[in-house]
Amino acid sequence: MKTNKTIAITRLTADAVNPNIKTWQDVGTATVMFLPLNNEQKQIAKAEGIMGKAYNLYAELGADIQATNRVTIDSEKYDVRGIKKYEGTQTVDHLEIIIEKIKE
Repeated sequence: MKTNKTIAITRLTADAVNPNIKTWQDVGTATVMFLPLNNEQKQIAKAEGIMGKAYNLYAELGADIQATNRVTIDSEKYDVRGIKKYEGTQTVDHLEIIIEKIKE
């Protein structure tokens, strides 16, 4: 299941008047490659406490995605659990992002 997807990105922000009030604000969108984790990645995710359905996203370096964001793909919501930046290596510069499906 290797697919190009457009994701919607949201970020948790505090209210300017009352910082105890937090809401999810739209940040923008990005085009990503959406892939399931391979067996090695599943073991690493499990060791890091990711117990739900997790996936990899691959995005361009300039994508405005942070480790505390949420993304929506095909109406499904996911928490961003980790981001690794690959830059200046022999591979194409990109972000590798681990996401976990939110249980609602």
